[in-house]
Amino acid sequence: MILDAAAIRERLPHAGAMSLLDEVVAHDADRIHCRARSHRDPDNPLRGEPGLHALAALEYGAQAMAVHGSLGAADSAPPRAGYLA
Repeated sequence: MILDAAAIRERLPHAGAMSLLDEVVAHDADRIHCRARSHRDPDNPLRGEPGLHALAALEYGAQAMAVHGSLGAADSAPPRAGYLA
């Protein structure tokens, strides 16, 4: 494991239950591999009546993208704009 949940939270503006990722397993300049268990949590803030909608994957992806960007940036560098593709 490269980063645990606490280290991920330091890199994201999300707090509490909206911090969805548990760990970064691997990353390089082009990709990141994260793990999450929050999708199984009945108190997940993205969960609706029928369960966790597939669109919630966008938020998981966005958080992974933000963490990935922070891993490649200098400590003093401002966040860069990005997009999900």
